[in-house]
Amino acid sequence: MSVLQEASNVLDQLLADVRSKFADSQHQQGVLDAFRAFSSAVDWQETWLIAVLSIQTLLFCSVLVFRKNISYLTGVFVVAMLLVYTSERLNRVLGQHWQSFAGQPYFDKNGIFISAVLSAPLVLDMLVILVCYLLSLSRMLVAMKQQELRHKSRQRANQHPAPETKKTS
Repeated sequence: MSVLQEASNVLDQLLADVRSKFADSQHQQGVLDAFRAFSSAVDWQETWLIAVLSIQTLLFCSVLVFRKNISYLTGVFVVAMLLVYTSERLNRVLGQHWQSFAGQPYFDKNGIFISAVLSAPLVLDMLVILVCYLLSLSRMLVAMKQQELRHKSRQRANQHPAPETKKTS
């Protein structure tokens, strides 16, 4: 009997914890609410911000257009990687000089704004580039395997020539 009572107490405690966590989560801000708060806090009409978003859009479109040009994709990938890598320093510098180009201080010490506006789109571009690399690699592998099979077929044909048929006249 004591094992059943102990299991019942553990289950009651677990349910109480779940109820408590659920109640706490109801009071926290959801992801959608956080996104709405972020987007309403930003003045999307600022010239520099429009320029950054336009460049991001053009870069994404160029990655899609030149998806088969591996050299171009490699260049974009390296530049995007360097920008994401240096975004913390860039955030610090822009946070010190925001008055010269922005209407309000967007660049906090956590780097949320620069991550959302600069790094996240660049990471998306790099993800698309990686998918393009994988697709290109798979096409190359298929082409190489086809050439290998053709070569083996020719080798077999040369090793075992078909017997000639005798013509009777």
